[in-house]
Amino acid sequence: MQKKRFDRQQSQINTSSHQADQKKPKAARKLLVYLIIAFISGISGASFALVLASSPFRHTTAVLPNSSKSITTIIPTQIDRPVNILILGIDNSGHPHQAAFTLGEALSGNSDTMLLIRLLPKTHQVNILSLPRDTRAEIPGVGADKINAANVYGGMPLAASTVSQLLRNIPIDRYIRVDTEGFIHLVDALGGVEVNVPKAMKYVDRSQNLNINFVAGNQTLNGQHLQEYVRFRHDALGDIGRVQRQQEVLQALLHKLIQPDTFNKVQQLLQIVQQNLDTDLSLGEMLAIYHVLTGVDRYHLNMVMLPGRFSLNNEYDSSYWIENTQATDTVLTRYFDVSIPTEVTQDDQQLTTQKSQASKTIQIALVNATGQSDINEKAIKFFRNRGFSNVYIADHEIDSMLESTGKTQIIAQQGNPDIANLVKKEIGVGQVQVEATGDLYSDVTVIIREDLATKFRSN
Repeated sequence: MQKKRFDRQQSQINTSSHQADQKKPKAARKLLVYLIIAFISGISGASFALVLASSPFRHTTAVLPNSSKSITTIIPTQIDRPVNILILGIDNSGHPHQAAFTLGEALSGNSDTMLLIRLLPKTHQVNILSLPRDTRAEIPGVGADKINAANVYGGMPLAASTVSQLLRNIPIDRYIRVDTEGFIHLVDALGGVEVNVPKAMKYVDRSQNLNINFVAGNQTLNGQHLQEYVRFRHDALGDIGRVQRQQEVLQALLHKLIQPDTFNKVQQLLQIVQQNLDTDLSLGEMLAIYHVLTGVDRYHLNMVMLPGRFSLNNEYDSSYWIENTQATDTVLTRYFDVSIPTEVTQDDQQLTTQKSQASKTIQIALVNATGQSDINEKAIKFFRNRGFSNVYIADHEIDSMLESTGKTQIIAQQGNPDIANLVKKEIGVGQVQVEATGDLYSDVTVIIREDLATKFRSN
């Protein structure tokens, strides 16, 4: 059935090349936002899957509990309020699409990628919360389990209910669910994606169709290798390391998508994406999202991860990511406008004084990206002379996004840009980024590049 549907769609796509050429500029712009949404959702070996307005695309939408009836204004291409969208990337790498597979079957597995995205239309800001697949959560009607199993137990409605309950009953307006098929072909169609592989990676898992073997260094990965890279979890950080790589690759993919060449590949990309999506977004809502995303740049994209820790060996029968509820409350308040009752026992002046004193005790991880060993000692001395006592050199994977510019990266690892900006003020250089790509247990990770190294040498 799926193959017939695809053939019918392909025939309609090719009916009139003249009409396609006329629609190409507009269609390319629409496809860009569709791909951005799908790239955001797919980084765990998932695929991209939204189609042009003229396509006879069909999807099997679920009904989410308590979702809003409309997210757009009277003018259907505009959003006038913040919107929360839950995105699941379903891993079916061990069972690739065949003619016998329906879309529903392909989307019935564990959700290896879980992202909650908040769109802020007035500021063109996008906040993304990554939920590790091993997060211990109460699944309604099931009990405590890894959160990625909710989709298996009850599909998208149960997955949405589980996420909402975990995140203080946060409202979820819409969803996007994609499977693994198509990711490899789409990355190949884009000509591959350049990433910095921070270390040698080798792992074989026949059951998951994985045969990973990478050397360290900057390289352009094709679709097969990129999905292997973002799925790698055979190291000390396990799934959390994979979440960090997902965020790094997401940025690289977004950069690739805005390149002019992407607009010349609409028909090729369209053929790949049509069969891999399940969403309750209407066409008008997709276009409204497009208008929001057109104003988003790297520094209006905040990516945080559910705060927590690894479970202890003797704590549970399985390994879990255990949420830090207090830190989660802070993240939800700051980035998702969740109102959490708190007791106010101090006045503003006392709180300000305490915050100022605590700022010097934050955990700062320093990552030397210059390749010059003498910088480590100079960096520690520099920060300690400025009153930061909890500073250490971290052997951390390095994101290469800003490497070519030589700009130091100041990563707000726990989602607090205020303390990251405090660090920037002290060092006088660098770019603050709200991401979870820094050292896992730091408050701020400073990736030292040549601009900061020059400053160290002059002191």
